[in-house]
Amino acid sequence: MLSENLQIGVIGAGAWGTALARLLVNNGNSVQVWCLEAETRQDILTNHLNSSFLPEIRLPETLNASTDLSEVVRNSKILVASVPSHFTREIAKKMRSEITDEHIVVILSKGIEQHSLALMSEIYANELDNLPKLAVLSGPTFAREVALDLPSAAVLACADEETGSLLQKSFHSARFRLYRSTDLIGVQLAGAIKNVIAIASGIADGMKLGLNARAALICRGIAEMSRLGAVMGGSPETFMGMSGVGDLVLTATGTLSRNHTLGEKLGQGLSLEKCLPPGGAVAEGVRNAVSIHELAERHKIEMPICKAVYQVLHEGISCAQALKQLLERERPDEEMMFFPNLNNNTVHADQQK
Repeated sequence: MLSENLQIGVIGAGAWGTALARLLVNNGNSVQVWCLEAETRQDILTNHLNSSFLPEIRLPETLNASTDLSEVVRNSKILVASVPSHFTREIAKKMRSEITDEHIVVILSKGIEQHSLALMSEIYANELDNLPKLAVLSGPTFAREVALDLPSAAVLACADEETGSLLQKSFHSARFRLYRSTDLIGVQLAGAIKNVIAIASGIADGMKLGLNARAALICRGIAEMSRLGAVMGGSPETFMGMSGVGDLVLTATGTLSRNHTLGEKLGQGLSLEKCLPPGGAVAEGVRNAVSIHELAERHKIEMPICKAVYQVLHEGISCAQALKQLLERERPDEEMMFFPNLNNNTVHADQQK
């Protein structure tokens, strides 16, 4: 079913931004992509391709592109923000002059800002003076598979019911199933933490520790995600849904995962510098590891897997040392803590409406 025709701007022409731009056009919307590189813009307009970030995927001829950020913001009602998390504040500042209270910003970026430890929604709210309505789209979605129209599902978190319904109609399709939530905090934390756990899973695979070890890492990763999420106001149900377990399983096992691939190379003995993705692709877990480590210390939450990844990436310990530390920890008394709702207003399982 096609959505009503909306003017949508996609901020960022990476793989995920391009895949969703394609989806939104095919759903009947008018879409303009903001490209950092003039070459990418020309490729989209002339060849109907994004050879740099999503090669060999044909794009709709009606997909527009521009290198003028102000133009894209001005022309759009809905803005889909798909820039690497560490560029979020810079981009938000540049958008500010054109933003009104009629805008809706849908955040795709998965990360927590270093030093400030702000969630992406907090950055946009702060830099855009709380003018636009905010939503977060996250879940187990590799860009290439969505662009190939393979069946996928994700979750959209939005506090405003009317805005959430509008966005769901715009993105939802026969091949892209979009669930609803109101838990912006939980969805964003899950999206950031899973990248760090995915690096740990990749390290285990690179060290050839076996499938048992990978499964244990994923399970304990969910426990760490839930612990931090609970004290920061996220709903426990969120971490068991699309943006939690779903995204973690995909990213921690999928061969298309940049974070898992980076971890695998680390586990094989390569240095971090040699593991970083080529061509501008971003493994968000490298930066996220710092922010999550600082959040765990701030809230006095035990997150041994995330701590081990942080130490490998940023303190120079070897993967073998990190593994030894994890295995030599005190014997566990119980498998997992389940947290009651800390706030009666945050009951937010993935909801289909």
